[in-house]
Amino acid sequence: MAVERTQVDTEVVIVGAGLVGLTAAVALSLLGKHVVLTDASPAVHATTDWLNQPTQYDSRVYALTQRTVEWLTEIGVWAHMPLARVTPIAAMDLWAPSQAHSTPSLHLPADAAALNTLGVIVESQALMHACWQVLADTDVTVLHSAPAFALQPSAHGVQLDVAHHRIHAQLLLGADGSRSWVRGQCQIDVDTVAFNQQAWVTNYHAALPHGNIARQWFGPHETLALLPLPQQQVSLVWALPDAQAETWQAASDQALAEAVMQRCGGVLGRLTPAAPRLSFNLIQQTARQSALPHVLLLGDAAHQVHPMAGQGVNLGFGDVQSLATLMAALPSGKPIGDEGFLRHVMRSRQKELFKMHALTRGLDALFAQPQAAWTHAAVLGLRGVANSAMLQQLLIRAATA
Repeated sequence: MAVERTQVDTEVVIVGAGLVGLTAAVALSLLGKHVVLTDASPAVHATTDWLNQPTQYDSRVYALTQRTVEWLTEIGVWAHMPLARVTPIAAMDLWAPSQAHSTPSLHLPADAAALNTLGVIVESQALMHACWQVLADTDVTVLHSAPAFALQPSAHGVQLDVAHHRIHAQLLLGADGSRSWVRGQCQIDVDTVAFNQQAWVTNYHAALPHGNIARQWFGPHETLALLPLPQQQVSLVWALPDAQAETWQAASDQALAEAVMQRCGGVLGRLTPAAPRLSFNLIQQTARQSALPHVLLLGDAAHQVHPMAGQGVNLGFGDVQSLATLMAALPSGKPIGDEGFLRHVMRSRQKELFKMHALTRGLDALFAQPQAAWTHAAVLGLRGVANSAMLQQLLIRAATA
């Protein structure tokens, strides 16, 4: 028996209601576009009890650049952020593999580049909450519990079949993550770099003040970061080779905390577990095509990067910002689903994507070298930056752009 589906005609349909999909819906609706947002998950009536829990923070956090914050402000999202749960980054400290724990190899303060902050640390749940608050004030149609079944070309656009609806749109945006259904339906291959690493993520109470400094330690095929949170807490992101990461599967939270303290030389004193811990595999994945007629991939569906750079969500937001900016300048009568236009959008993103890929793969490859000469060269490189105000400014500007 054929399934009855309600016909929906729209200008833009977005698959995926994560941060990239949500902000795309908000940004394009502000341009006056008719937008339908679909997601396979059911609607979640999330409690806001966490807003009144000043000592409990989400295990998943993001480091947002100042440019991202300015854009989120422009589209109305930042006005809904609980600012008491946002932590400004005053400086970055980096340690090379052979460096003593007490003194970082490189200290990069925001004021070295005439900046107030290097960015901010925010919780995933707080940012999602703010996006949904803004979306509620738009004309965007949201379809929950709507897994996609079929995608095919239609006259002047695409036809997307989801549960209970058949949607005709001029433009489909695939914002459905690293395992993108849209990308698979379009038969787009990906180039994958397996780092053979896993990351552990959790939060700790620190005995010593963190000073709003984002700290990062490099080792052979390893990166450990402690990012500042409110209430003298820090967020851990520890990327380890698979074999080492597996050894912590059965270990207690306190045992992991003690290993982190030892690895960091106790620079923040005793660390006490303050949140559940999560783990995930690390890969870099890049779609060989991001733009097709009437279809555009955004965020992790188009490019997933190593978390070492802390730029994944910023890259996704940058995709949306570029799309909205170029769409606003599109000549009257030019179809928003035109392949040439969509290719132009993604070309505008290539420089930033190349920079992030080169940074993450280059640093990992450099510090993974077993030869002492490579480690020594890395330390000398960091010291060279530390001794040059101009190089410091260039590095800070690159990291916060």
